[in-house]
Amino acid sequence: MAYKKIDKHFIQMQAVQEKVNSAKSIDKDVKVLKSKLSDEGILIKSLEVKLVELQSKADQLKEFKRQLEKERSLNREEASKELNNVKLEVESKRRGLETRHRQVESLVAEADDITSKKNIVKEEGEATMQELSRKCEEIVAEFYNYSKLIGDLLPVKQVDKVKPTLNEMHAYV
Repeated sequence: MAYKKIDKHFIQMQAVQEKVNSAKSIDKDVKVLKSKLSDEGILIKSLEVKLVELQSKADQLKEFKRQLEKERSLNREEASKELNNVKLEVESKRRGLETRHRQVESLVAEADDITSKKNIVKEEGEATMQELSRKCEEIVAEFYNYSKLIGDLLPVKQVDKVKPTLNEMHAYV
């Protein structure tokens, strides 16, 4: 009986020992889990800090994007105004050039008209000069005929009779 009691106590002690070992193992597992949980808590806090930092950067980037869009809009408006000013200036210069072109065409037409009139006057003058020259030659010829006729009637000292040319006649006049 004592053996049975010892055996029973031994079995109970083994059961208690197993429970203690199991409790120690569970306690160890709990410590490991608590450590993991603590590590995960630290990691979560670290990630939360990073999340706050990233959110701050995202907010800064949104603000920067908004400022860039505002600048782009202002630059676009300024460029549009400048383009419109350049268009107006080009249109004004084009109109000025068209006006000058019309004036030049008018002056060229006027110059052509003057040149045409000058040519007509020149041609008329040349025709008149030829007519006058012909008439002058006729007058000179008539004069010589008349002087020959008179010379035959009047006794005159004989002089070399040379018929003057038209240029010589012009020199006397």
